Amino acid sequence: MYDELSEADIQKMKEEIEHRKVVVRKEALAAVKEAREQGDLSENFEYQAAKREKNRNESRIRYLERMVKTAKVIKDHSKDDEVGLNNTVTVYFEDEDEEEPDVDSRYQSWHFPPQ
Repeated sequence: MYDELSEADIQKMKEEIEHRKVVVRKEALAAVKEAREQGDLSENFEYQAAKREKNRNESRIRYLERMVKTAKVIKDHSKDDEVGLNNTVTVYFEDEDEEEPDVDSRYQSWHFPPQ
């Protein structure tokens, strides 16, 4: 099954992958090396924690790469006066004379075309 993602979503994932490979991976390897230098690895909590964080980072990188590789790109075909992908909508309540962002997840789907 393919995940349906916008170009912006894919770009964010690529940026996160790059950040994790360049910055987070380097920090995780340094933490493992530092913990390894403390001696006995079988009872070294810092070493185990550093390895767990390193593995968690590598797992996240693999997950994001798989998401990007298998993604089905969806396009936003909305007009300027319509709500489209990644648009923020503000709802105005006349009775209360207030505005609120619409964060109701029931309406956050591209599966429902405009009527």
